[in-house]
Amino acid sequence: MTLIEHLTIVKDIRSDTNRKHDLVDVIFLVISAIISGAEGWQDIETFGDNKFSWLSKHRAFENGIPRRHTIARILRSIVAETLLEALLNWVNDQRTINGKPIIAFDGKVLRGSYRHDSKNALQLVTAYDTKNGLVLSQKSTPNKKSEISTVRDMLSSLNIKGAVITLDALHCQRDTLELIHEHKAQIVVQVKNNQPNLRRAVQEQFQAIFDAGKEKAIIELKEQGHGRQEERYVFQIKAKLPAELMDKWPTIRSIIAVERHRTINEKRSIETSYYVSSMSPKHKMIHHYIRQHWRIENSQHYVLDVVFNEDKSRIVMEDAVEHMALFRRFVLNILKQSQCGAPSQRNKLKKAGWNDEYRAQLFFG
Repeated sequence: MTLIEHLTIVKDIRSDTNRKHDLVDVIFLVISAIISGAEGWQDIETFGDNKFSWLSKHRAFENGIPRRHTIARILRSIVAETLLEALLNWVNDQRTINGKPIIAFDGKVLRGSYRHDSKNALQLVTAYDTKNGLVLSQKSTPNKKSEISTVRDMLSSLNIKGAVITLDALHCQRDTLELIHEHKAQIVVQVKNNQPNLRRAVQEQFQAIFDAGKEKAIIELKEQGHGRQEERYVFQIKAKLPAELMDKWPTIRSIIAVERHRTINEKRSIETSYYVSSMSPKHKMIHHYIRQHWRIENSQHYVLDVVFNEDKSRIVMEDAVEHMALFRRFVLNILKQSQCGAPSQRNKLKKAGWNDEYRAQLFFG
């Protein structure tokens, strides 16, 4: 099924007498405009007016292009769950899974979406397939603390069986780890001071090995460039936590230390981060999963902010903010899946704005 066919399941709450413009037409207009570089309501209307002949080849648009305020009102009427379902169905059609998929969960604040102060800005949690570069799901959350329950809801709604789930230290929670285990997935999660007893026990176990001179890095990585040099040493061992912690954290099988030696302009620093995992300490790919987690920052957040200017977007109309954010992720998925014609996401976006045939190819292959 094409993306357009998947969008037919999206529902809205408009009355039958107030449906001058077809919902799928409007969604197709919005996604086409965003994939061509549009950032706001006026941009979308302008794109529609100037590309009407191209748009009408693919959808009816019986009543022409709606005005920007109408577009915003229609997007507000969308039932969010059905829009997300359409995204999930389309993404699952696109994914090709070889080996264990790595799914990273992370939060992002849309800094331009506030009305009076940044505390009211929309916060989104995203599930990201780091290997395929696809956004699997998105959900809004009122604040950072509530992100914990939001991630658990997303874990329950996604098919994560056989996957490796990577999370930052906020989600180092017993209930979260056990939920992942119940869904037959593996976990790699950072440990920080929000779990002081666990972090202390992990740190002490590694320190005893270091003091005895028995440490052995499973991998050593070196990177350099732009006056910066970094050496990373990864150590992973079987978890031997105190009895009370083993009872509290039954899913933890291994603990990992990542030691980073950085030299920037001849100034040297050493930083150690600690992780826990449900996988065997003999598993040779844990360091790869840790490294992949940060791809959500580089491959999704950076692209959304730099290419789509998401943080600068001043769309603040309630539900429309979340829906527009989801449309951007639709477009990001489309660009990621395209192997043709442009070397970068920014270049693909520009080419889609200039070239009608290329834009059609992105949508319909």
